[in-house]
Amino acid sequence: MISINGRQFAVKTLRLGLLLSGLFAGIAQAVTPAECFDPLAAPIYPTTPDVPSVTTQAVAVRFLNMATFGAGPRDVNHLTKMTLQAWIDEQLAMKASCHLASLNETQDNNQRENRMEVWFRHAVSAPDQLRQRVAFALSEVFVVSDVGSGIATNALAVYYDVLVRNSFGNFRDILEQVTLSPAMGHYLSVLHNQKADRKLGIRADENYAREVMQLFTIGLVQLDTDGTPLLQANSTIPTYSQTDVENSARVLTGWGLGDSVSFFDGSDWRINMKPFENYHDHNPKTILNNTPVPGQGKAPADLKILLDTLFNHPNVGPFIGRRLIQRLVTSNPSPAYIQRVTEAFNDNGSGVRGDMKAVITAVLLDPEALGGTKSNANFGKLREPLLVLTHLWRALDGKAVDGLLRYYYPESTIGQAALSAGSVFNFFRPDFAPSGAINDKGLFAPEFQLINDANNTRFYNELFSLIQWHYKGKPYADPFSVLINISNLNKRAKVPVDLVNYLDLMFTGSKLPDDVKTVLMGYIRSLDYKNSAGNGVTRSLEALYLIMSSPHYLIQR
Repeated sequence: MISINGRQFAVKTLRLGLLLSGLFAGIAQAVTPAECFDPLAAPIYPTTPDVPSVTTQAVAVRFLNMATFGAGPRDVNHLTKMTLQAWIDEQLAMKASCHLASLNETQDNNQRENRMEVWFRHAVSAPDQLRQRVAFALSEVFVVSDVGSGIATNALAVYYDVLVRNSFGNFRDILEQVTLSPAMGHYLSVLHNQKADRKLGIRADENYAREVMQLFTIGLVQLDTDGTPLLQANSTIPTYSQTDVENSARVLTGWGLGDSVSFFDGSDWRINMKPFENYHDHNPKTILNNTPVPGQGKAPADLKILLDTLFNHPNVGPFIGRRLIQRLVTSNPSPAYIQRVTEAFNDNGSGVRGDMKAVITAVLLDPEALGGTKSNANFGKLREPLLVLTHLWRALDGKAVDGLLRYYYPESTIGQAALSAGSVFNFFRPDFAPSGAINDKGLFAPEFQLINDANNTRFYNELFSLIQWHYKGKPYADPFSVLINISNLNKRAKVPVDLVNYLDLMFTGSKLPDDVKTVLMGYIRSLDYKNSAGNGVTRSLEALYLIMSSPHYLIQR
């Protein structure tokens, strides 16, 4: 038996026990192909050994775990030679790594397995990490999914690239490009939405009209700039009415595929939808905030009025700002944090509204983001399963012998796959709170919506397998599987304190409590350094799994 935080665990059950004992207590809260990077040939950071450190390694790891798909040694070393702002500026200047361009290089660009490989390759290897990470965050706001939708795989890659290439642009452009995307058009019924015809029993489809307001821009209730609901007679104030939904649905009529000759044909999902005026409602309409849409207007002109009205609504800054904070930084940002991000959304300092570069910078460099629990006692978020996996592979150079990352069915093994949410409400809702202390305190923990007995068992079993059985040098390891490189860990494993301190740094940003580190070092020391698995291998694999399955890692703080 060994003890952690006063609790006794048998060594055999320590792996799962480290997590289950503390999980709930651990939180109180169109770029062209020619312009695309090939992640397999990503440029190496220049070596500058004579430049003194500016950012500490622990700060670098913690920051990179918010701004990328997980801190890796090369990225940490690079960031320590500059300020956080300089790193953001460097990332903002990078060209996009495009998914469709890489997918088109496969034997079948409409095979889901190939899309998954390309997504993991970009998440783990692409140099424009901030852009890729923000695109993933946006994909969990502007949700499109292959679950039950019948959307072609290459169409999903095109859609994801819309988010990639617009991540550092303007939110108004994101809103328009998402709206005109064939993938979104199919998913939420803008595609082939047509004007009402009583004789034929046709009425304008309200699906996208409702979700673009509820989920993509303004939410259900009017907000102050700090994200708190505005009240009238002690009640919240709705942002829109059913009439607003119906009239917005009429605005959104008359759009078909971009290569269509007639309204209902066409097959090219790579280009934006185009208008067919014969199917558009040209009658006058009144939409959100009593905004008039004049009669006889063309479909593009009517759409512009709708999107401009939504974009300029005062809710957008706090609504989208909070969601980006939750996806990148913390589940329960303070009103002051949301207020500062809203101000950046409303004005980037040069009078521009919706500048994503300003918003992202405000999210990541806010004093609360950098201060963590020192700035907000409720600071923290549960890491999504995909982010745990990408961090493992980024930190330990995970890839197959040919550089690919074949991991085709993550939804079956870790419970989450990119662009595969169960509904437009994403894998989890921003206001989800598990029963117990978090809910009792009025806090939120969105990612906990994925937590149940079945998902937990699958996730920990898979994490154990990916560590214990998929490393370079493992006898009979499949060379086409994703294999981690533990040689650096093996060198440190001779001295348990060195191994534990290094893993603590690279995964938690040196956040493991001293008592936990003491127990871990004692356990690692009890394992033979030299055995049939190889010098240091057993120690390395055990330490890696124990840290990555612990609440001190799984709760990003």
